[in-house]
Amino acid sequence: MNPYAPPEATVHDQPAKPGSAFKAIALGLAVDIGGSLIGTVLLALVYGAALGAAGVKGEDIGATMQASATDSWFFYVGTLVGLGFSVLGGFVCARIARRSELKLGAILAALSAISGLALAGDEQQLGTLLSLTLLGFGAVIVGARLGLAKNRRGR
Repeated sequence: MNPYAPPEATVHDQPAKPGSAFKAIALGLAVDIGGSLIGTVLLALVYGAALGAAGVKGEDIGATMQASATDSWFFYVGTLVGLGFSVLGGFVCARIARRSELKLGAILAALSAISGLALAGDEQQLGTLLSLTLLGFGAVIVGARLGLAKNRRGR
């Protein structure tokens, strides 16, 4: 037997243990809601700075921000940012839980939808609000599905 030969035992990492369902949902919700809010605030700051650099008065900038119509680029970009964080929140939830990913993702999506409805302003039309809620629900499920696929691959 050669003492300098590498060991012949098969070595591999142990599979990751499932995490807390509560922790997975809480952190997924924090990523979804918190990230969406922070992303929207940053987008509004950039938009306000661009309007200010273009010579728009401060009062007009505030009025423009308040009256962001659902057919403006600001609305669409804000919606995409929010949906991106919804996907990320579902992914985080699934990766932490490492079990029942779609069930926990659905719970997260429902909590996210309720939070979104609670934070929504009165100025949004019912159709727009319903559409955004359903899109957000679907985005969280897509993120949970991506997390499930990542968990099954084992890394």
